[in-house]
Amino acid sequence: MRSDQTTPKAPQQWWRTGAALRFGLLALLVATLSVVMLIIHPDKSSLTHAVGPDHPFAPAIAVIGAALLTTALVPRTLLAGVGGVLFGFAGGVLYIMAGVILGAFLAYLIGRFLGRDFMARHLSGRFLAVEQAVANRGIVAVIISRMIPFVPFCVANYVFGTTRVRPATFIAGTTLGALPATIAYAALGSATARGDTLGMSLAGAMIATLGIGGSIGTYFVWRRRPRKQQTAVAVAPISAAPA
Repeated sequence: MRSDQTTPKAPQQWWRTGAALRFGLLALLVATLSVVMLIIHPDKSSLTHAVGPDHPFAPAIAVIGAALLTTALVPRTLLAGVGGVLFGFAGGVLYIMAGVILGAFLAYLIGRFLGRDFMARHLSGRFLAVEQAVANRGIVAVIISRMIPFVPFCVANYVFGTTRVRPATFIAGTTLGALPATIAYAALGSATARGDTLGMSLAGAMIATLGIGGSIGTYFVWRRRPRKQQTAVAVAPISAAPA
């Protein structure tokens, strides 16, 4: 005789879900790229000789190359300096900014595809409060993170993809936040290539100002971080919500 009752399936362990596997792949990708960059360690000399400024497709190569290198965790400041050496100040800023934004968005999309589902399901506690604060502040949070020297720009691209920050907000905030440092390092590279001592001094002063300002900003952002009480308030409505 057939029973109408069915045995309920045991809940699937979270680390065996597709979301967890994709998130693990994202973590492995970022870790691998970090190790590769530490081993290869591209420098200004090697990148400068990668393409000549007189090449007919030099601008396109610079944009695509900067995009791929940004995705591969090469520091954007290094790319901006090389861009200034190869293409001068204006060209360096234009081509490198285009490549950095493109590469940052590519990393964002990878992070979103591989990590967003897992983070939406399992993020909790203080990390959830931080993620909510970043998403609520929108473009301002993205701009600030781009100007803080202690937040790795390239790694943050992948991390932003796992959050609720919208693509348009990410692109706009990245553009505005990355522009000052790109201008400063492109100016330094251009002045160095020309042997312009005054230009190098001015660019160096701008870089130092950005570093000091970013450090001060880091302090104030740290002071305004979500506290335990704020974390409890932020998580409580989610915990109390019906499944």
